[in-house]
Amino acid sequence: MKHAKNYEVVTTKEGVPVFVIDANRSKPDNAVLLYDGGRHATLFRNDHDVVLLDYIPDEACSYISNSSWAVVLEKNKAGDKILKDYKVMIKHVKKNPLIDGL
Repeated sequence: MKHAKNYEVVTTKEGVPVFVIDANRSKPDNAVLLYDGGRHATLFRNDHDVVLLDYIPDEACSYISNSSWAVVLEKNKAGDKILKDYKVMIKHVKKNPLIDGL
């Protein structure tokens, strides 16, 4: 599992959460965000690529809790260009075992 060191989360006017993360070489395939209602989430980009999104800002948590999907934007290293954008389903769970203890 990779740790997203520099990421942002914003919301659209419609309340859709948007995660801006560093680009990854692999292609996203049926991406899912596992979320337990807390300050951490796990983004499964594909079967072999998992990204930990920790310390989600409090103001974004309610939007994520009330959404069934989000948007992910992957930016280049300079942060001035979006290389990938895709929709992810949010799977709400009672407990996310991958972030236990965070």
